Amino acid sequence: MKQINSKTVEISQAVEPIFYALSDFRNLALMQNDKVQNMQCTYDTCSFNVNGMADIALRIKERKPFEYITIASDNEIMGGFSFFLNFIFEKTGERSCNLSAEATIDGNAITLMMLKKQIQNGLDMLMDGIKKGIEAQNI
Repeated sequence: MKQINSKTVEISQAVEPIFYALSDFRNLALMQNDKVQNMQCTYDTCSFNVNGMADIALRIKERKPFEYITIASDNEIMGGFSFFLNFIFEKTGERSCNLSAEATIDGNAITLMMLKKQIQNGLDMLMDGIKKGIEAQNI
């Protein structure tokens, strides 16, 4: 198992609406792009295909209001990887909070070592995208 931590982003919004927005996979359907196909989301689950290469099924395993959300893969991804992703919230003011992500990935250790930088970059881009999306919506 390998743990990879994203950078922390400061978001200029209250923690409560951010937590609720990220707690509902149906909000992901609003963020589809040309690399994601066949997205199907409910409150607790989400499945989609990335670039016609990987089918991904996710579920929210646990929510602790305004502290963290734990997301788990429901299937093995590209060669037997499974993972947990924690979104970690830290209230820093009435209209500001910090958000970070922590991925715990289980799979072939050598492949994980080779992919660590790409996973790290992906997590950091995810944090930037969430920050930009939430601040643009002015939740």
